Amino acid sequence: MMTVIEPPSVLSSPQRRSQVLLMFYLPGQSVTPEWLGNLTQVDEDTARQDIAETGREIQRYHRLTLASQADGSYRMEGAALDQRLCLLHGLRRGLRLCPHFVSHHFTPALKTQLKQQGIARTLYDDTNLQALVNRCSRALNRQFDCRDVHFLRLYLQYCLLQHHLGQSPTFTHEQQRWAQAAAEFSLAEEIVRHWQRRVAATPHAGEQLFLALLFMLLKTPDPIRDGHQHDRRLHLAISGLIHRFQNLAGRPFSDEQGLSDQLYIHLSQALHRSVFAIGIDNALPEEIGRLYPRLMRTTQAALAEFEASWQVRFSQEEVSLIAVIFGAWLMQKSDLQEKQVVLLTDDNPDLE
Repeated sequence: MMTVIEPPSVLSSPQRRSQVLLMFYLPGQSVTPEWLGNLTQVDEDTARQDIAETGREIQRYHRLTLASQADGSYRMEGAALDQRLCLLHGLRRGLRLCPHFVSHHFTPALKTQLKQQGIARTLYDDTNLQALVNRCSRALNRQFDCRDVHFLRLYLQYCLLQHHLGQSPTFTHEQQRWAQAAAEFSLAEEIVRHWQRRVAATPHAGEQLFLALLFMLLKTPDPIRDGHQHDRRLHLAISGLIHRFQNLAGRPFSDEQGLSDQLYIHLSQALHRSVFAIGIDNALPEEIGRLYPRLMRTTQAALAEFEASWQVRFSQEEVSLIAVIFGAWLMQKSDLQEKQVVLLTDDNPDLE
């Protein structure tokens, strides 16, 4: 009989879906609607709906599918890199939405798998993992909060298990180049050396690249403190992007530095998403395009040189978010100028 993890009244739909997703990451776990219903204390129809909604979400953001099997169970299908990126976001969300479940179900099950696979305990001992996370914090000159420390200790164990099972991620040439050029790549090299001292086999090359990507994605961009070569290049590219937008729009921004800082924070993360094919909410482009067609066209035109320089092609979802930033800074002043209104509405009286 399945132990009830939390009282049913506590589990909202997002909490249930968070638990559903995490269960697909435990090797050897057969995930069925009946089993999930017992876990989350809902009927099978609701469990099936939770599976369907989770499947749509991971398809949209990570190109993964939850495929039904002949025995009535479901399994996750997709590239190893996409699966790891999905767990990166899913586990962080799980620690926020259902920490009790992560601590009392997901973590023990993961440690049991590590033990059963005969992996050296020194690699997943909590004390050693904490020391490794502290070392990463010092090397990156970053202070991880309690939730990120908890996440890293768990997530590194999952990566260790996946490597042992021969399920390391593969990267395109462009993705390899991007990860190798990052400031976090030297830390990834150090972690791999630490790993090699405790195992006989040489870690898969994809593990070092993925560790660099992991710490890249955990970074909160800081337009003031960031000083790596990549960061300086991005600042210069953003300056050019702003000037091109102003020329195309025919309007200057009242606070160019403030806009530059916000674009730096956003584009640092948008570039990672574009290079590693991480999706975002796709509801925005149609709405922005309908309400502000000229703003979208101006943003797209201004981005052309930026995209060519960074060898990326932003999705319409990403372009929409950038357009929203530009539009918001155009409207900083309370008295909108006529040209600003025209830019935002394409001279459409109904929209004005």
